Amino acid sequence: MKIFRFLLILMTISFQFLIAQNLVIESEKGDSYIQYIIRHPLHTVKAINDEPKFLIEFDAKERKILRAEGIAEVVKFNSGNSNRDSHVMEVVEALKYPVISFKSNDIKLDGEDLTVFGLLTFHGITKEITMKGKAKFEMNSLVVDGDFKISLTEFKVKRPTLLFIPSDDSLKIIIHAKFNLPK
Repeated sequence: MKIFRFLLILMTISFQFLIAQNLVIESEKGDSYIQYIIRHPLHTVKAINDEPKFLIEFDAKERKILRAEGIAEVVKFNSGNSNRDSHVMEVVEALKYPVISFKSNDIKLDGEDLTVFGLLTFHGITKEITMKGKAKFEMNSLVVDGDFKISLTEFKVKRPTLLFIPSDDSLKIIIHAKFNLPK
């Protein structure tokens, strides 16, 4: 009986030690952003949101990302043109659908090459996406850069127009996230 109790305590301590290796880390404010790029025959529009919230579950022992999540307020995207931004907010129904969010379900890391599979929710619709990118360890931080494309019509977003000419259906999303790792 004493041996069983000892083994149970040892297993509990070992399990807690293993769990303790996994950390939830939030991206650094001011060093992280999400950007979209959309093309129109007359020009290309870029807008940036420098206030997203990215979270990772990080295995400190193996130095790898286990899970990732991100959320950004739609109204925080800024293209440098307030009229354009107002029009985009109308098109994407920002009052009805105020956030864009992502939750990973699988992450592959091969050296610095990163592939993240997960679910993107935009305009009230959730779709599977795959993001390709890079994950680089720099001193005591992890920097993740990646991008993916979505179809506006698949998310039931009316394509913005200028002079009655619609923009491309493809919207490119770029992320940059910096995470400070424990020393």
